[in-house]
Amino acid sequence: LLTTQSLPGLMLLHVVSGSMEPNVPIGSIVLLARGDKPSVGDVAAYLLEVQGRRYVILHRVTGVTEDGRYVFSADAGDPYGTDLVEPERVLGRMLIAIPYLGYVVPYAPVLVGLALLLSLVPRRTRPPVQGPVDPGFLRYLPAVLVPLTLLLPVKGLPMMLGPAYAVLTLAIYAITLRFEREIRHADLVYALLSISVLVSIDYAKLAALLWGL
Repeated sequence: LLTTQSLPGLMLLHVVSGSMEPNVPIGSIVLLARGDKPSVGDVAAYLLEVQGRRYVILHRVTGVTEDGRYVFSADAGDPYGTDLVEPERVLGRMLIAIPYLGYVVPYAPVLVGLALLLSLVPRRTRPPVQGPVDPGFLRYLPAVLVPLTLLLPVKGLPMMLGPAYAVLTLAIYAITLRFEREIRHADLVYALLSISVLVSIDYAKLAALLWGL
């Protein structure tokens, strides 16, 4: 089952059930090409009506009947079973699935609030004996790299913690950024945060996803 958001020619789907696990886990954001006819083996979304209520379902096409109906099956198998779906009920073909991104949406206001709260913390004006090293571009690198743990396949701690890893890392980054003048080696903190993201990306899975497109 999915929640949807329509865009011109595209549709964003938030996966809220485990019928397509492990390939499309709960909490994934799916980008759908609206109107694209799927082939056997493709993952696609379709409308299903049950007791007068309409649902959007994301399953895999496992066959096509002689009369042109699609056979959809869940990757997770039973108890989800299969559905015979008329072409007009097919919404489109999946382009890409971004695991766990849907979990971070509720945290967006929290992150914004944390950043605003930190900006109000009074700063001490203690001049250092030696000025801290200017981090340069390292100052902004975590802001670019940390969100990638929500967009790309990852391994290790980011995979175990899910969105909580990004929330925690961004909180550390925000604190470091706010008190950069008081932190003697802020450049080292920025570098470690950036490296932790780069080594956690599952490049093999990423290549497979890009190759599948």
